[in-house]
Amino acid sequence: MQLTALSFDAMGTNAHVIYGGDDPQHAALAMARVQQLEQLWSRFIESSEISQINSAGGEPVAASPETLTLIERAAEAWEMTGGLFDPMVLEQIRALGYDRTFKELDTLAPLAPLSDPPIGATNEGRDSLGIRVDRAAGTVTAVAGRGIDSGGIGKGLAADLVVASLLEAGAPGALVNLGGDLRSGGAAPDGGWRVEVDNPFDPAGPPAARFLLNGQALVTSSSQGRRWRDGDEENHHLLNPASGQPAVSDIASVTVIADEGWRAEALAKAAFLSGRDDALAMLPKHDATGAIVGRDGKLDWVAGSRQFRAPERVVARRPAG
Repeated sequence: MQLTALSFDAMGTNAHVIYGGDDPQHAALAMARVQQLEQLWSRFIESSEISQINSAGGEPVAASPETLTLIERAAEAWEMTGGLFDPMVLEQIRALGYDRTFKELDTLAPLAPLSDPPIGATNEGRDSLGIRVDRAAGTVTAVAGRGIDSGGIGKGLAADLVVASLLEAGAPGALVNLGGDLRSGGAAPDGGWRVEVDNPFDPAGPPAARFLLNGQALVTSSSQGRRWRDGDEENHHLLNPASGQPAVSDIASVTVIADEGWRAEALAKAAFLSGRDDALAMLPKHDATGAIVGRDGKLDWVAGSRQFRAPERVVARRPAG
């Protein structure tokens, strides 16, 4: 199968799309769809629907079908993970200094491996998500004082939607990579899309793991990549939903393969917060596979994972961050 690749900046990261064939209309469609979703969902765009929902003070806000789906998937992910995945942490993450795009923050380099890593995240927090979708009215209502951070699930869902749009437009197959959150669909080259995942402690070195995708999604969550300094404090973006503080975990990065990007995102974050032993037991229960790199540098495969061995042509590299 002939493949066409394009790269462009969107959603505060690099977007990389590969699709079967060479129809330039498919390239234009992919770019337009990603940009449309960013305009709807970014909390850094004042006119976005997410920003309007967050500033509505508890009043219903008219929303597009895409945003209704985003909120529904976020609520499903919250239920699925028992609250470990919590998208309603906007005020907490802003309080930690993540109140502007990541490129504007005082970012930090990855940590070295720890020999005695801590664990501590829990889901002993709110008993309701605090946001409601009314499909009949086409509205979303968030409880006053709570805001949604779509970054926790948005890129995975966007990858799902862009792949679906490309297949509906006639592309035989596609792989969409939004800042390392991947979704594949349709026909795959040579039996599968070959994807490498970075070592979180040495991103420029040999990969930590290699996987074959054939219609699945792949997402990695890590405290190593999105790290920043706020005054004297060092923070990362994976928050303990009970405390609103950056979670401690014996995991450096967890890669999850699931049937959809939004689901893989939610499970990856929940696995990180759960810690290595619980994550290895939890992910197969949700029909997810993948790999975990511990803070001690040890690599564990999740039961059922399919990895490929080098040398084979790699179509995507997933940063562990």
